[in-house]
Amino acid sequence: MDIRYSEKAERQIKKIHKGDRKSAAMIIEAIENFAAYSSGKKNFDIKILKGKYGDFKRLRVGNYRVIFEDNGTIMLIYEVKHRQEAYHD
Repeated sequence: MDIRYSEKAERQIKKIHKGDRKSAAMIIEAIENFAAYSSGKKNFDIKILKGKYGDFKRLRVGNYRVIFEDNGTIMLIYEVKHRQEAYHD
């Protein structure tokens, strides 16, 4: 699966990287693993969202949430936020 990041997601990952390199590496690794093994048996913490995020999915990575959409061939990353901020916009 091809991974594409929105400009907002890129800025958010860079900001996380400045403060916490370990978490940023963990987020990128989780995204890459999901893209590589999403059709396999590997277990990921994914939920389908409702409300303003309808049709998007959420990948939980530690204290961070990755809001994305995938169609089987392309994974579009929209936002990467701390869990306390993820759903309050």
